[in-house]
Amino acid sequence: MEPTAVELCPEELGRRQEDTQPRRTCVGCRLRDRQSHVIRIVARPIDGQLAAVIDERRRLSGRGAWLHPDPACLDTAVKRRAFNRAFRGPVDTAQFAVDFRAYLERRDGRSDPPSPSLKAGQHPHGNPMSTQR
Repeated sequence: MEPTAVELCPEELGRRQEDTQPRRTCVGCRLRDRQSHVIRIVARPIDGQLAAVIDERRRLSGRGAWLHPDPACLDTAVKRRAFNRAFRGPVDTAQFAVDFRAYLERRDGRSDPPSPSLKAGQHPHGNPMSTQR
């Protein structure tokens, strides 16, 4: 008989919830990881040739490949021609490598930690929903 949520300790409850998240395999390092930890790549026709592009919102149609946000995984995937296998055909990855590195720089620059002078729950530019002026 399966224990109910009331009978589970918090650690067991958290572990079971984590296990329900979708897992994806990185085409570079071939390690499986949570979908939220990898970036989806799709093949799009550009100038008559298929080119790999980043699907930031994970909504583009077509077959997708998954890649860790790590330049080492990108280099390994390009070296092993993993994108060609994942998309079942020749894919141009030259421009994608440049775009991927620029995407990582933008993404890492965007995730600045909040200022330590802010109190918990305080918006950095003031509370936009505040009724007090």
